[in-house]
Amino acid sequence: MKFFRFALCPIIALGLALLPSRSVSAQDKDFFMYSGTYTGFKSVHNSLPVGPGQSHSKGIYVSRFNAATGDISEPQLAAEIINPSFITIAPNHRFLYAVIEDPTSVGPPLDHASYVSAFAIDPKSGKLRLLNTLPSGGTSTCFISTDKTGHFIFMAHFGSGSISVMRVKEDGSLGEQTSFMQHIGHSVFLPVQASAHPHSVIASPDNRHVIVSDLGQDKIFVYNFDEKTGLLSPPTPSFVTVAPGGGPRHFIFDPAGKFGYQLGEMSGAIDVFSWDAATAKLSHVQTAHFSPIPNFTGDNHSAEIEISPDGKFLYESNRRTHEDGTRGPDTIGVFAIDPVKGTLTEVQQSPTGGIQPRSFALDPTGSFLLSANEATNGVFVYKVDPSTGKLTPTGKSSMIDTPVCIKFVPIKP
Repeated sequence: MKFFRFALCPIIALGLALLPSRSVSAQDKDFFMYSGTYTGFKSVHNSLPVGPGQSHSKGIYVSRFNAATGDISEPQLAAEIINPSFITIAPNHRFLYAVIEDPTSVGPPLDHASYVSAFAIDPKSGKLRLLNTLPSGGTSTCFISTDKTGHFIFMAHFGSGSISVMRVKEDGSLGEQTSFMQHIGHSVFLPVQASAHPHSVIASPDNRHVIVSDLGQDKIFVYNFDEKTGLLSPPTPSFVTVAPGGGPRHFIFDPAGKFGYQLGEMSGAIDVFSWDAATAKLSHVQTAHFSPIPNFTGDNHSAEIEISPDGKFLYESNRRTHEDGTRGPDTIGVFAIDPVKGTLTEVQQSPTGGIQPRSFALDPTGSFLLSANEATNGVFVYKVDPSTGKLTPTGKSSMIDTPVCIKFVPIKP
């Protein structure tokens, strides 16, 4: 099967070149915004369907976003590629990495063959140039991130229940696998938790450890990480648990590196942990919940979690389905963070402007939040109140089919 077309068509390339020149000026609030998408294929490990019809997406899209005004340009195709669901950016902002699920692979529904691609970012146009593509090392790969040096990438393989580490070469292309960890176990919420399902993997603030959220086991694993060799090894203790059936999905550290926050997909709960870097220990501090939704009796599936750059507020997205199958109300939850204790206090449940906020992102300045509504094919822009953290819709949006992941890159002068 052919996954890539190595050049953009002239019209698309010209369109990228003709995007407003103001965004290419020496302004520190202008960014490329990259959107990973599904290209006509429903994610099998997602609890909710994409929606009626097929996506018309063709790969990874790039827009220009201004963090002073909240303006977002019409998206342009940056790279034509099948199902670039989750993406990440190298710390030097020169490279983008994307995981790919192959919809044609034969096997159980949670075991799609998966690949990972490396792209060089054109600093002027935002276009992506394919460097290379390799097997990801697992099946139904759902998450990718880099270590703090940019010399390694981490991947979580939902289908095969494993995580892997891959070396990044000097030119940004992908090298050999340096480490692999197979998870074995289950929890109480069947059939989803019948086996291990790692859903995210990130480096600790000091780059000496790796945190893995395993949705299938209700566990958060901690590994030692050698940033010179790319090897993982388990410390003691090697994991902490959340309440049965919670389904750990995504984990994030606060900017100071003192606390970690774990979002449960099924429970919607946010578990707060203090972090001891010297001992690689997570200690439970609080379990925070959003307020009950009036007249709602269905299922909640939380998805993404982020913290404002100043460390004052935490945001998390919620996808909801009523018992009769109708959708919503989907929201972005806003919580204030206690600067000393790390604990959370709910501030707001904001509508997302669409259905199924699979992902969202705060721009690097923390001025705006962009909600990616997978089922209704749009990214909506919200203004962030710096004193309260509350979100206010700006009325600005960008129509992108089945957006899954959003990342920003500063535009260089």
